[in-house]
Amino acid sequence: MIKNFFKIAFRNLSRSKGFSFINIAGLAVGMASALLIFLWIQNELSYDQFHAKKDRIYQAYNRDTFNGELWAWGMTAKPLAPALKSEFPEVEDAARETGAGFLFTYGDKHLKVDGSIVDPGFLTMFSFPLLEGNAANALNSKYNIVITQKLAKKLFGNDDAMGKVLRIDSVDHFTVTGVLKDLPNNTRFDFEYLLPWTIRPCDVYG
Repeated sequence: MIKNFFKIAFRNLSRSKGFSFINIAGLAVGMASALLIFLWIQNELSYDQFHAKKDRIYQAYNRDTFNGELWAWGMTAKPLAPALKSEFPEVEDAARETGAGFLFTYGDKHLKVDGSIVDPGFLTMFSFPLLEGNAANALNSKYNIVITQKLAKKLFGNDDAMGKVLRIDSVDHFTVTGVLKDLPNNTRFDFEYLLPWTIRPCDVYG
């Protein structure tokens, strides 16, 4: 019986080839579009969901009124993070993060690389896995640096990156104290290295 159904369906399709092609093509495009939309939504909803402490992490925003309209933006005064830690017992930790772009020099290699400047607690607050180093103290010193696998490969090839010294902007020297697994594509963060917040100038915002 099933064989007969297929025969009848094939005969009907053969009689109106143009109409059948349009219907089948439309169905295929619709199904492909639905699948792509589903995958996109799934990816969007998965952003930063891999952090073990995600249910206890909050981002601080600033807000003010301009021309009668309420504005909010993800930048706060620099002293806010330490003030939250010291004055609110319910705040376990607070970590600041801001983008950076420096020229890295190692031997005869010179690379302009984008990264982030963060508080030492950043690596224990977020679950970016360290392949080498200790998340609890990797950024405790002013001249420590944590780099990704990708950057380690660019700078050192197959050599072990731990303990290597990099010159940044031809001024300061930083020691590699950690190597991070490359960041997944479903995170809002985008960096190839982490530097400790203590290297920042004494500006008000960050």
